[in-house]
Amino acid sequence: MTDPRIALISATPLAIAPAAAAIAAQFPEGTVWNLLDDRLLADAQGEGGITAPLAARMDRLIELAIEGGADGVLLTCSQYGARAELRDPAADGVAVLAADGPLFDAAVALGAARVLLVASLDSAAADSSTRLAAALDAAGVATELDTLVVPAAAKPQPEAELTAVLAAAIEAAAPGYDAVVLAQFSLAPAAAALAERFGVPVLDAPTAAASRLAAEIARRGR
Repeated sequence: MTDPRIALISATPLAIAPAAAAIAAQFPEGTVWNLLDDRLLADAQGEGGITAPLAARMDRLIELAIEGGADGVLLTCSQYGARAELRDPAADGVAVLAADGPLFDAAVALGAARVLLVASLDSAAADSSTRLAAALDAAGVATELDTLVVPAAAKPQPEAELTAVLAAAIEAAAPGYDAVVLAQFSLAPAAAALAERFGVPVLDAPTAAASRLAAEIARRGR
């Protein structure tokens, strides 16, 4: 299929542009369909985590995307990724991907000795580092994983400023990392510039997810 419809389900507007850009690179003739609930993160923080009603709210968005004819669904918020991982692909008939599932697979495949996971929020750092460590352990990959939180990267800003903020924080961290993993979609625009600056692979979730969606859609012949 050359013109698939990809539904992006987001919990913050900051994740939309990086996700849409990655999808456009994989599917130039495709259509991006944005579904945004910009209270999902704030409500989860207020509740101290993802409650059953919040999980059901995300599930309804996924169902809406599938019923609306999406050929692939991508959750751009890592904290709700479990809702995608609980889906039954056979029943859905389309790929429903967690924000960072493909990213973690790419990090595992890289097999780097030392990895720095970068996030802009404490909650995202805690969630992503726990799940990436579990993925590495499950694959038997002996990677030393450190986490860096850069609060200044949480606000909307031009790509050059985002890159500068992240680069300064990474430079201040302990040196010697073999790879950098950007934990949130909103940080992805800085990936290429950071890779060039530090000379190591910089993995971002939108690129990994878009690549996986392309493979899944091709495999299903949609």
